[in-house]
Amino acid sequence: MRAHFFALGAMAGAWLLLPVPWMVVVAASGCAVRWPRPAVVMIAACLATGWLGTRALDGLEPLESGSFEGWVTLVEDPRSSGPFGVRATARVDGRRVSISAHGPVAGRVANRLAGEQLFVIGTAQPLRSDDDWARWRHEAGRITITSVVDTARGSPIARLANEVRRTLSGGAAPLSRTNRALYLGMVIGDDRGQSPVVADDFRADGLGHLLVVSGQNVAFVLAIVAPLLVAARPGVRIVALSAVLVFFAVLTRFEPSVLRAVRMAGVSIGAVGAGSPIDGRKALSVAVGVLLVIDPFLVHVVAFQLSAAATTGIVWLAAPLGERLGGPGLIRIPFATTAAAQIGVAPLLLVTFGPVPLASLPANLLAGPASGPVMIWGCTAGLLAGIVGGPIASIIHSPTWMLLWWIRKVASLSAAAPPAMIGGVGWAVIVGLTILMLTRPRARLLVGVVSIVLALVAIARAPAVGIGDHQIVDGVELRPTEHGLIIVLDNPGAPRIVLRKLRRLGIGEPSLIVASDGDLADALMVLALRDRYGPVLVLAPELHRVPTARTARAGDRYRLGDLLIEVIVGESGLDVVNLAASPVPGRGPPR
Repeated sequence: MRAHFFALGAMAGAWLLLPVPWMVVVAASGCAVRWPRPAVVMIAACLATGWLGTRALDGLEPLESGSFEGWVTLVEDPRSSGPFGVRATARVDGRRVSISAHGPVAGRVANRLAGEQLFVIGTAQPLRSDDDWARWRHEAGRITITSVVDTARGSPIARLANEVRRTLSGGAAPLSRTNRALYLGMVIGDDRGQSPVVADDFRADGLGHLLVVSGQNVAFVLAIVAPLLVAARPGVRIVALSAVLVFFAVLTRFEPSVLRAVRMAGVSIGAVGAGSPIDGRKALSVAVGVLLVIDPFLVHVVAFQLSAAATTGIVWLAAPLGERLGGPGLIRIPFATTAAAQIGVAPLLLVTFGPVPLASLPANLLAGPASGPVMIWGCTAGLLAGIVGGPIASIIHSPTWMLLWWIRKVASLSAAAPPAMIGGVGWAVIVGLTILMLTRPRARLLVGVVSIVLALVAIARAPAVGIGDHQIVDGVELRPTEHGLIIVLDNPGAPRIVLRKLRRLGIGEPSLIVASDGDLADALMVLALRDRYGPVLVLAPELHRVPTARTARAGDRYRLGDLLIEVIVGESGLDVVNLAASPVPGRGPPR
């Protein structure tokens, strides 16, 4: 009980960040040690994390504006930022900063990995006062790199982790580009190569957690290593397992979900070594509380919130749900575990992202059993494939290809299902049904009938496909006509965000895409749209940079079935008018 109150107090203090004097924290901690009652422990944890969090905020000494020259150590792997640049988090003189580079310099930064060092020249800026996202990541400012003078490989453990990542990546070369990106995301958390369409499919049906490493990866790693240490002494086993956990955290770049799972596993291993094993509920509470004492800002990180919430649902609900459900264990246990995790994260998903897709539970039930073997195979045979390479690596990854094909097929089919969503009322009913099943085992039939009815109602209330009038979505203009949809790009936003919004609008295959500027931003958006909808005619101006686009000039006419359009050049670049309606030059919907 004290562990649970300790976690609750740590969460409250990290969220509220109460500015209390250190003497009060010391007094409260002394009281908790002397009288370890649940309420006293909770108050002490709340005051301690609040004091530590306020000190961390005060310690974010901003960078001074001006030129910068010196060494930076990458904290994460660089990823693309817009059409021409890369960004990453780095450490400079003990402070975390956000770095970015554009143009030719971006190439020298993009191929580096976390833990490596760069001697750079650039411009430093302090953190904006309203940038809470960067503040919760402990960032003190930004550095725009204009030149990379030298590089270094970093610490020994960083070198080893990067060598393992490069080995796994090299062994996955026989896989297709899409499968390779998905594989690296599931095994080591490297999601940088995942296409916007694949990412949108997975997030559309609640499978987004499979795109990166999660807490279950830690369980699989321990399942691989633990049998090798059965004959070792308890002390040796604890040290070896702890070293494996730390190295895996370094390998996966300290993802919040991995941190939670590593700390939870470490608590369990330590308890077993001390001769007093603890259950998953207590281990979770201790892990969450300790992590928030170490870094109170974690409470504001959505990935950490979702990981803790999903694990809470599993450790508290999975076992009793599995006992109440009928059927063989092969189906009953995965269903109970998945349902418990979904119930745990539902409140956060509703508050943060809105209604939850109805396809989430069945999609996880179908794809989940295949994700585990991918992770286990990647940590074992994947390393061997990277070492031997060539045709043997292709043979080794045959099971990987089949498993990834199944996961992708589940994701794409689920994303194409009716966009039925469950809101707050629906989840309240589901929670009520769960409580009824746990308290009244004979109510299983009633629960099943009501769940089916709820699903049918959600499908019936799914938003209608299509749009009634023209809309502009992040620089993507949608012009519906009687004979098809015209999409005009005018400084489009990030493809992943645009695809998600278009999916929610129920946009079908367009008849024409117009890249008004023909620049790199248009090119990236066209590639994503063609990947989503298939071959579509794309028009672009002269000297464009859009692959497969047809160069169009003012006055050109095109007939697409019953749709007749004419190319014009407006104030914003290339544009078209629908000749089936009254042609009006310039930007805007055809009239």
